[in-house]
Amino acid sequence: MILYHYSVDSYQSGEKLINDFKKQFRFAEPFLLALQKSEECFWSVFFSAMSYSRELCSLGLRKHENYIKDAVEGIFEYVRRRDYADASASRVGCVYYCESKDEALRYLKEDCIDSGDFTVNQVKLLEVEVDEKTVFRYDQAFFNEACDIMEESRDLEHVMALAGKYFSLERSASPLIEVLAYGENRIVREIDAF
Repeated sequence: MILYHYSVDSYQSGEKLINDFKKQFRFAEPFLLALQKSEECFWSVFFSAMSYSRELCSLGLRKHENYIKDAVEGIFEYVRRRDYADASASRVGCVYYCESKDEALRYLKEDCIDSGDFTVNQVKLLEVEVDEKTVFRYDQAFFNEACDIMEESRDLEHVMALAGKYFSLERSASPLIEVLAYGENRIVREIDAF
């Protein structure tokens, strides 16, 4: 199966993409481990991460305060492992894809270039062959809603329920489908994006 991937300053060359190339799991892992201990432990890690994230941003060592996203990734991974381990792809142990070249170009432009976070030279657009058995299509609207809830009300139970909807392949009223695959892949070609 052919899918498309835009890589931000991570892919340089080679024949395949590495699942979790940028090691995003390391940011979600403290929240996952804390949840495995207790809810109280989770909140200790959350507020510590808030403090450290803000400090890293003020020092210019990180572009954005990502502790909320990292916490939600940890919660989603906790729910995935607990309830959907045998039939799911980990958000923090996969490669993200788009169904079409046009979709990948649109996200590349919106997420990377228009935000000012990356330059055209830092972004690669790739056509990739993947094993269809390792591909999952989830509704990112649930993840986005979970991030909003974590920021606004910090309702852990609600965020966990949204993770359950995400991994059970439910669809929201306005789905935003994202494609995740965790298996072997082969880069077919690099596409000139601009």
